Amino acid sequence: MVLSDNKAMVKDFLHADKKIFDSVHGFIPFDEFEKELIDSLPFQRLHYIHQLGIAYLVYPGATHTRFEHSLGVMALATLMFEKICKSVRPDVFHFVPRKGSSDYLYWRRVLRMAALCHDLGHLPFSHVAEHELLGDSGHESWTLKIIDSPHLKPVWDKLKKAPAYLEELIERNIVEDIQKISIGEKKWKEITGKSFSPWERIVSELITGDFFGADRIDFLLRDSKSTGVAYGLFDYHQLIEMLRILPSVDHGTDELQLGIDENGLESCEALLLARHFMHRRIYQYSSVKAYNFHLRRYMKANYQFKANGDVDDFISISDTDVISSLNKAAKDPKLAGHADAKCIISRQQRFRAISLPEGMGEKDLKDFKAKNKLKDTEIDWEFQTVETPPDRLCFPVSRRHVVIQKARDCSDLLVKIPSKKSNWVYISPDHDFDLVKYLENWTQ
Repeated sequence: MVLSDNKAMVKDFLHADKKIFDSVHGFIPFDEFEKELIDSLPFQRLHYIHQLGIAYLVYPGATHTRFEHSLGVMALATLMFEKICKSVRPDVFHFVPRKGSSDYLYWRRVLRMAALCHDLGHLPFSHVAEHELLGDSGHESWTLKIIDSPHLKPVWDKLKKAPAYLEELIERNIVEDIQKISIGEKKWKEITGKSFSPWERIVSELITGDFFGADRIDFLLRDSKSTGVAYGLFDYHQLIEMLRILPSVDHGTDELQLGIDENGLESCEALLLARHFMHRRIYQYSSVKAYNFHLRRYMKANYQFKANGDVDDFISISDTDVISSLNKAAKDPKLAGHADAKCIISRQQRFRAISLPEGMGEKDLKDFKAKNKLKDTEIDWEFQTVETPPDRLCFPVSRRHVVIQKARDCSDLLVKIPSKKSNWVYISPDHDFDLVKYLENWTQ
């Protein structure tokens, strides 16, 4: 249904009469429905969840939060959605909505709301203690619960009364669509057992995609700007301009994927380089890893979040609460996590984070620990359990003469950029010299 008979209604629906200034994207417009979500308690809590955890102890500018990041993801995802809908042939990709139609307005609305919601389930300090406190379900399971909570019911009730896509609403559950698009296909299937349609997969990838996702693009740009580390900057405007919906390059499937025109290959290379260097200089930087280690161990000793826990209890805790408890614990040896709190607040006896040489395993570290008679409180280690997806560089590239190729077959640089993360050992300063000597001997 194209709403040509009610152009004024469509114009009003798409017109965002409110705006907020963002340091990365400039003015970000939003409308009354999005304002209702932005003003809600769960979203306002994001003001007090640092994007980079406790990295501001190393990079003083890294005080930005999930609040402005979520606004940035909404802005980028909208640009990407409008681009892919404009760049396809309706006779070939019949499920892609035409601009101005009820389904276009519906999915644009779902996408923007999902972008705002995608980080609602984060713990204090974002990812620092997520695995230890939330397990494999991650923050996404709490995102789903918060979207379903009474806190956001007024937002969805108001949204369901919007006339611009009323016909589409009869067929679909808009709250469920927002939930699934916000967390992505993999997590949605893990948590609910349900699958995505081809179009839902593409819309969700605009936010959560490992390569083209607005979430990834925004955090690289924002983290780079806030820390002053310029490696995260790349030509994302060119990347968005070259986005396409393309047939899968895997033989025997008729799946459609987000891909890129060959004129956007350089921007893809720049994005992957930005990720590589930002991991080296910020996310996997030894001082940041050390502080995160102490914070993670402190939070594990003092907080727990049950899978069937209460949403009110969950959203009542933010970074400010953890910082307050850290200050108390640093002064009182009787409180749980005192040693780790002292390492963070007073910077005393902070552990050293050391990247392990390739090939070294847990057995080697256990041998070192036993030989030096170290306690559990004096050494710990972290091995990466998440492998890089095998199809990481398999997104389609549209070449001249209507040839579709895998990205890895189009760019030598993409293939050569490392993707594997390091394994780490955390050692008390009383024993770090012994470990360094052990590692040197091991590598010889």
